[in-house]
Amino acid sequence: MKKTLSLFLLLLIMLAFHISGAMAQSMTAAAALKTPGAAAPYVNLPDPDPLPPTVFGTLPYPSIEPVKLFDNLYFVGTTAVGVFIIDTGDGLVMLDSGINNDDAANITKEIKKLGLNPSNIKLILISHEHFDHYGGVRYFKKNVCPNAKVAMSLIGWNFLQTVPLEAGYINPRPQKIDIYLTDGMKIKVGKTTFHIIATPGHSAGCVSFIFPVTDRGKKHMAGVMGGTGVWSTQQETRLYKASIEYFKAFTTVAKCDVGLAVHSLESDFAAVRVRKPGEAHPLVIGTAKFDKVYLQKYRDMYQYVLDSGKMQPYPGVVAPPGSAPARQ
Repeated sequence: MKKTLSLFLLLLIMLAFHISGAMAQSMTAAAALKTPGAAAPYVNLPDPDPLPPTVFGTLPYPSIEPVKLFDNLYFVGTTAVGVFIIDTGDGLVMLDSGINNDDAANITKEIKKLGLNPSNIKLILISHEHFDHYGGVRYFKKNVCPNAKVAMSLIGWNFLQTVPLEAGYINPRPQKIDIYLTDGMKIKVGKTTFHIIATPGHSAGCVSFIFPVTDRGKKHMAGVMGGTGVWSTQQETRLYKASIEYFKAFTTVAKCDVGLAVHSLESDFAAVRVRKPGEAHPLVIGTAKFDKVYLQKYRDMYQYVLDSGKMQPYPGVVAPPGSAPARQ
């Protein structure tokens, strides 16, 4: 009896710590959004003026026509990658930032086509530290929405600061970060609350998102897996696999019925563009298909690496020819 009671008390204490930690994270994020100039610690790198050209030069992929996906959600970008714009009723939130300065300039122009004002962007949420998601941040801060807060994971930020392979794609070096995204954090902007879930694997600092959208006034829950695809080391593939199931746990509780990806194709939105009044929304797939269809495609990416025999046991160590790893 005493042992059972002790275990119960221990569980209560652990739950209290978890709740208090999540509340503290949410309060910190809220304070950063409301306080002008509030920022997390960062390495203060010089901001050259004017901005130098990026390593990619001009826009590397063709732009697509921007599209309104839901009452409060838009997609803007290219045939390879883009950004989501969420209208919170009290300013805009942008998920990711484009590839480089040229891409960011194009995104700015396309946002205006939608009848939105890009200077009203209050928060830029970065899914992870790869150049095609972070590369436009400095342009936006310099030219479009200087008062917007930038949020990404601390791990991702550290990679950008210290790993040449990542930072080398971004010229100049990264903009400061105002909010460090942590697992379980909630950030509320206007009437929209964004749930942050740590999902490493595609990159070390990758995070995923859950937030509400509405279709003709009806509420749905959208889930965005932050990283598309997995690399070929055992550590990363195992992390990716675990992150998919971890994200599933949260999306199940949230009853996500809309699956989104920043690496979206024009074909993904074709049905939305031609949708007629009274027709079901093509992106609302239901909670069962969110797992069996949307999340399954990420599991398939993981399994492909295993089945292809291309997975490396350690970074830089190639598996011997003909030695396919066992299924995991």
